[in-house]
Amino acid sequence: MKKLASSLVAVILACQAQVALAQSEPEASLEVSIGGGLATNPYLYADAETAGSVTLSVSPSIIYEDELGDTRLGGNLRVSQYTNRYGSDIAARVEASAQRMLDELTSVSISSSVQTARSAVQDGLIFDASASPGSGPIEPPELPVIDTTIAGTRARITNVSTSVGLSRVLDEVSSANASITLGGTYIGGGVGFDYRNASAQLGYERKLSERTSLTLGSQFGVVDYLGRRTGDSFIVSPRVGVSQKLSDRLSVVADAGISYVDTDIGAGFRSKTISFAGSVGICDRGPNQNLCFSAGRSAQPTALGGVSTVTTASLSYDTQLSAVDRVSLTARYGRTNQDGRGLPLSRITELVGALATYTRRLSERVALTVTPSYSKIYDDREKRDANFALMVGLTVIFGDQR
Repeated sequence: MKKLASSLVAVILACQAQVALAQSEPEASLEVSIGGGLATNPYLYADAETAGSVTLSVSPSIIYEDELGDTRLGGNLRVSQYTNRYGSDIAARVEASAQRMLDELTSVSISSSVQTARSAVQDGLIFDASASPGSGPIEPPELPVIDTTIAGTRARITNVSTSVGLSRVLDEVSSANASITLGGTYIGGGVGFDYRNASAQLGYERKLSERTSLTLGSQFGVVDYLGRRTGDSFIVSPRVGVSQKLSDRLSVVADAGISYVDTDIGAGFRSKTISFAGSVGICDRGPNQNLCFSAGRSAQPTALGGVSTVTTASLSYDTQLSAVDRVSLTARYGRTNQDGRGLPLSRITELVGALATYTRRLSERVALTVTPSYSKIYDDREKRDANFALMVGLTVIFGDQR
């Protein structure tokens, strides 16, 4: 199944690339970054050790746009070398997305990605740029940035995901959308259970005024743990929400509903539970300054074999200080509550993190970055020291600039 899922995503990536490259000359760019730093516990292990590191990161990007939509291809390859027992580390991500107008009222979107990483901290546990706050309540609930139950383990984690969505304008004040998402999570080192997940989402939006919209949505999901039936689950999450534009800069989205979870707990028994689910997003976006907050609660699969209640919150801020100076701040909180459904025991794992980045453009294509950060896992079964880190690097941009 892992090979099948990887092959499916590879085919989609190839098709999207051919569509983009065959129609027009795309914008292509390449970012190359090199830097060094110091971290007190870079992998959030229980046996922490301070280490220095040197990191090389390569990020290619291709963007094609026309009057009907856009196609984007991108990726990242990062190689890090540590000064002590952590050795070397390689992380990689390939992603593609396309949005096209089928006619004046109908649009279709497709996205796919493959990611492999060993470091939960460096690869999205806290600082996932793809998770934009306040994405909207009619969108399917996003998976947590990463499963906190396996953070701090010596395991390589591979995620495969692909989704297809369709949106249709029904009349001047209403629209409907639907999407299907397929994914797989594979954990090395025997520290967790591999699983596949599939979900379908239906949504409806109706404008009540120029600034206010009502949203209705429901998600249906299936979780299949490979090599075992215990933990296999069916999830239904209906929600109702509102989108409010308070001003030209300030907007709020919120929804509330339930998560119904039916889980196989073994020996012919099943667990059926209902819990609150919801999300809220607030954003103040300006020409030189952005401030966003988001929070959510939902039922999600975990690597230890069962569906858990996941609570997340994030705060992001960035501002342009001058023509060459920019500062961004990010803080994130995550909590996974495993209550024993399909598991040998209950467990609560929490993570908090904060990061600041100062960027100074030295020229049109060269930038200096300074990034201090903090992260810590709170585990009711094992104590881990916090990670304090400082990174300094240079980024060079080749090709087209947007």
